Amino acid sequence: MAQEKKNPQTGKRTGMGNDRLQAIQAARQLNQILMKEANLIERVLKTEDTFEMFVTDYRDHILPNKRIKGFELSPSFLKEAIRKCNVIIKDLGHIHFSSITQRDIAEYLKQRSSAEVFNSHRTLLIQIFKQAISDGRHIGNLPERVMKADTEHTKRNRLSLDEYKAIYKHATPVIRNAMELSLNTIQRRTDIRNWRFDYDRGDGYAYIIQSKTRKHGKAAYLRIPMNLSLVHSERGAKTLSELISSFRDKRVCPYVIHQMPDRRAKVIAGEKGHVMQLTGDQLSKGFAKARKLAEVGLESKHPPTLHELLSLGEFLRKEQGWTVKQIQTLRGHTSEKMTMKYLEGQEWTTVVEVAG
Repeated sequence: MAQEKKNPQTGKRTGMGNDRLQAIQAARQLNQILMKEANLIERVLKTEDTFEMFVTDYRDHILPNKRIKGFELSPSFLKEAIRKCNVIIKDLGHIHFSSITQRDIAEYLKQRSSAEVFNSHRTLLIQIFKQAISDGRHIGNLPERVMKADTEHTKRNRLSLDEYKAIYKHATPVIRNAMELSLNTIQRRTDIRNWRFDYDRGDGYAYIIQSKTRKHGKAAYLRIPMNLSLVHSERGAKTLSELISSFRDKRVCPYVIHQMPDRRAKVIAGEKGHVMQLTGDQLSKGFAKARKLAEVGLESKHPPTLHELLSLGEFLRKEQGWTVKQIQTLRGHTSEKMTMKYLEGQEWTTVVEVAG
């Protein structure tokens, strides 16, 4: 009697000949082959994870352990990178990783609010895909193939010394302290809010490691003389030592720029090291509030921000007789070009008439 075998995938029956024993053995072999194929398909389907799974792993395990020249990522940078990862997960996470295309990436980036945001998300996606390539999960870096967006020149009005004085009059005590320290040391907002009294080791210098440029090496490690002459102080201080001494009060706080909060604020991990330390946002908003009260930049679409204290400070140092190289060193810039960028708009070229 002829033997038949039913294909479980197609339902068709195939003749197996008249030898019953051979037919049974052949059927068993076919079952084993089909079972292996089914297991392989199941494994492939299980590993065909979504982009969300990889980005989540990158966010939770890769980012916190990243190092730049041996340094951990700064808390503010890490916080922002995590936020961007969450946006990527929300918009692209549903796509299977192996199915994601360059067009998917391009369309995602086009939805960003500005050219700057476009480029920052592109940079993060490039890093995510580099990790995927390193892990053998992808063969090409799709975001790298997407061209960077053209950005406009930074539109921000420069701050004059007279405007500084006007804003200072309307600022709260802690914002005044931040303004004076920023103007005279020309350090970034993050480094101003993180400045500690114990930076002064008692040997005549303040030792700081700049947060934004520490990855650039030696330029970010600054030893600033405590007897550094000031370019301007509304409170009449003459040196950095005098200025920082004027910030001291009865409150016990390691941070130079501090104030007692209205309510006992919770110390946010990675944002505040002490309940009396100010966040960067508090500094910027406090300056903006004083600027409005002083009626500075009211008619401008791009009024000067706290960041403009750096440009004004550089200009006043140059007026004091400092060279661009000396200013570059204090700023922690790795190139003179960056220092000159902050001097742009502060200086005017004098036209000298030729004697006739």
